[in-house]
Amino acid sequence: MTKPGMIITGATGFLGGRLIRYLSNQYTIFALARRSPQEVGGLEGPDIHWFQVDIGHFDPLREVFYHIREMGGAELVLHMAGYYDFTGEEHPEYTRTNVLGTRNVLELSVPLQLKKFIFTSSVAACPFPPPGEAITEATPPTAPPPYSRSKRKGEEMLALFKDELPSCILRLAAIFSNWCEYEPMHNFLATWFSGDWNARILGGRGQWAIPYLHVRDLLTFYLRVVEKADELKPLEVLQASPNGCTTHLQLFREATGSYYNEDRSPIYVPKPLARMGIVMREVLGRLTGTMPFERSWMGEYIDLKLNIDAARTHRRLAWEPHPELDILNCIPVMVHNMRSNPEEWQKRYELSRKGKKVRGKVKNVIPQG
Repeated sequence: MTKPGMIITGATGFLGGRLIRYLSNQYTIFALARRSPQEVGGLEGPDIHWFQVDIGHFDPLREVFYHIREMGGAELVLHMAGYYDFTGEEHPEYTRTNVLGTRNVLELSVPLQLKKFIFTSSVAACPFPPPGEAITEATPPTAPPPYSRSKRKGEEMLALFKDELPSCILRLAAIFSNWCEYEPMHNFLATWFSGDWNARILGGRGQWAIPYLHVRDLLTFYLRVVEKADELKPLEVLQASPNGCTTHLQLFREATGSYYNEDRSPIYVPKPLARMGIVMREVLGRLTGTMPFERSWMGEYIDLKLNIDAARTHRRLAWEPHPELDILNCIPVMVHNMRSNPEEWQKRYELSRKGKKVRGKVKNVIPQG
């Protein structure tokens, strides 16, 4: 029996490559990416068809979709391609790839008569809620950073195609693995384990918080979405996230305790002073040409919590994150991986950044004994 077709954009990315491995037994995969599978060790096989294409270029992308139709078409699109960085700057790729590229994929998907167009968004598209409140599936995606705005525009475009293209929206938490490819977490660990002057400094009271989801839980989440694609309502929003959020202080305590085998007391810096320090380091970085990871826009969010209520999604999909894969439970595993195989640790991190223009200082986590 012929397997149904599935298009995955961003197929060589941290998430896309894993989804190909996870879903290729059930679907004929049409994998679209700017990089070749050979560059990233992408999975190859008789039912995995690779197309090296930039979704921001309409004509080459149209040729790819023509070939996909000639090869039997697809019933699902997992649109995962997108640009992001943590500079807070208005990078042109937010418009070219995240907005115009998404529109190209939407337009070319219409003739396929899809079962579902599955759009990957982010909980970061939503603003930090007031204290004591939480983001739900009904929260409007109105956060101000450039990446957040690009995701909002993507979600809004789905509504323009709702009569021609059934779609749903997946808002993801911060995704991590036991090798810590997630850039902010990688930088946190590099700082906390460095022994530098700022190794114990936390902005405010260390209460800045976001939700984290292990990539293994994300894979099962996508599988449930694919299985229930026919049941999902038009433009339905689902949150790939645990309930709640994890604070900077919780991460610091678990990470330093695992690394040093003792409790380390953080040094709290009041928010106004911390914001000033971040700005000064950014100015110095621009003068020297070596930018820090921390940028001035981040200071605004010190001690704010991106609290999530994903209970509706959990019920809808009969899915929940596994407690043993909570980030606080996985940090000791990260520390073990870093100590036992630092070369692989750094290789995976650099591979996750390959293809991006590196605009900040990349920190190496080197075990200090």
